Amino acid sequence: MNDIHSTDAIARSANAVNNSMHQGLRLDRWGAVRDSLWSLLDPITRTGARVALVGAGSCDDVPLLRLVHRAGSIDLIDFDPDSVSRAVARVPRGRRRVIRFVETDVTGGSADVVLRAVRDGSRLPEALPLPYGKLGSGDYDVVVGDMLYTQLLHSGLLALGVHGRRQHELMRRYDPHLTNALVQRIQASLARGGHAVHVHDVACWTKGQDQPVSLDDALEDPDGTWRRLRRHDACDPHLVLERLGASISDTAWWRWPFEPRKQFLVRASVARTTLAGPTTGVLFRDRLRSVDRH
Repeated sequence: MNDIHSTDAIARSANAVNNSMHQGLRLDRWGAVRDSLWSLLDPITRTGARVALVGAGSCDDVPLLRLVHRAGSIDLIDFDPDSVSRAVARVPRGRRRVIRFVETDVTGGSADVVLRAVRDGSRLPEALPLPYGKLGSGDYDVVVGDMLYTQLLHSGLLALGVHGRRQHELMRRYDPHLTNALVQRIQASLARGGHAVHVHDVACWTKGQDQPVSLDDALEDPDGTWRRLRRHDACDPHLVLERLGASISDTAWWRWPFEPRKQFLVRASVARTTLAGPTTGVLFRDRLRSVDRH
């Protein structure tokens, strides 16, 4: 089932609620995040480029205003029309013509298959209808996967009141497969010579989430310290790119001040190689193995 308008679309409803929260606070606080992402996008986004932003929602953490003055077209690929409408409303009217909303559940309904089983107490699925084909119209010069990898399942689990060990078990079981498929979809959406930028919140610093080093120390030497952190490995697109043999041409790290008492270490990975992945879902044992840490 891939009906994102269904009243049973748990993932969409949960993410829509999250996207609507603290809009003014986020837009103000996340200016440095937009600057950091632009430092990667600026050299790879030519004038007139075809750009897709995947899972950007309200674009609070994406330099949308700079992109609309550079790109020839921008597809906002998301399943929450209200958040996309907020993003478009901040764009000068004369530049809105370059933006198109592509309403898509990037998991092809697979996240909701899991979430409905959890909600109903039914047997958990052993396989999912995972999509691997291109997103939107494809042939993009630049595609950004915008910190959605951790949210493919997590938001829905929180909405269902699933926390702690059970939440981690479910994410370790299913997130590697959801993330693997999405990374392949993004790579398959590139034009020849295009760039995909996968942005991921690697680790969190908040109350009840202890880390062996401070975020400041992690940012001093992220390549040397990130393996020591409690990380979101089950949904890390960089690890998927490595396993799939993609050419990672650049990486960057920055701080994401999500809330006053909640911050993340972010890694952005730029990959150029278009992957020839499968086009249909398969049993989990035939896909990437789940990692042990989350």
